[in-house]
Amino acid sequence: MAAAAAASLVPEQKRGRALGMTLGGMSTGTVVGVPLGLIIAEHLDWHATLWFITALGLIAMIGIVIWFPSFPVSAPPSLRQRVAMMTNGRVAAIVGITFMTSIASLGLYTYIATILDNLADITIVTPYLWAWGIGGVIGSFSIGTLIDRTGRPDLLMAGILAIMALAMFSLPLVLSFSILSFLPFILWGAMGWASQAPQQHELLRLQPDHGAAVVALNSSANYLGSAIGSTLGGMVMLAGLAPSRLPFAAGCLILVTILGQWRIVSSKESVDKREKT
Repeated sequence: MAAAAAASLVPEQKRGRALGMTLGGMSTGTVVGVPLGLIIAEHLDWHATLWFITALGLIAMIGIVIWFPSFPVSAPPSLRQRVAMMTNGRVAAIVGITFMTSIASLGLYTYIATILDNLADITIVTPYLWAWGIGGVIGSFSIGTLIDRTGRPDLLMAGILAIMALAMFSLPLVLSFSILSFLPFILWGAMGWASQAPQQHELLRLQPDHGAAVVALNSSANYLGSAIGSTLGGMVMLAGLAPSRLPFAAGCLILVTILGQWRIVSSKESVDKREKT
């Protein structure tokens, strides 16, 4: 709902920045909120952390009621309209790319500690989580401007996937090089968070009358992919795959996803040519 609202409050040429700002708030909240919550719990207790979250939520609610502008919204789509939305070829393709990306990226993220321990006997995971999170803040805040300037979120998504694959393949190779070992995590986090805005932008363009519903569908695919990716990671390790091979497996899955994204790019270019002629 936040993404759909943000996109509706700005002109179309600034929609990417609005979506990026929303994602930037989420990523910053993740990077800052987790350690802050742990600090509060350490000095007080976990109840204090939850009361702090409650207070922040109350402040946000009051701010929305007082300052958030009203804007027209369409009626929620019926069940038939939702089914039609999901069976739309372009919508299904975009959501499918989100799903595959999440399986690889968030599924791999689940096993960061295991991977680091297996690859380089690294037991202190926090710096790498910080690197991933800081990359997420950079990626989510910067992607919106790139979308608005290029006007090609589909091409940007292809580039995001390519950089993500590079980060995953290089992760096992650079862990022994001190400061360089954080670079794959920064790139991975940046591309993972940045991947949502181009998808949301395209879906809102395709389904302007049901923006909240189609963005919710994309988010559902993202979280479902995370759950399935985590499950698959556990299953393949139980089957005997070494944790050190998980980045390679995730990178290969992203390569397959790039092929799917390139088909989306090609089909869109074909449609644009037909419309011009």
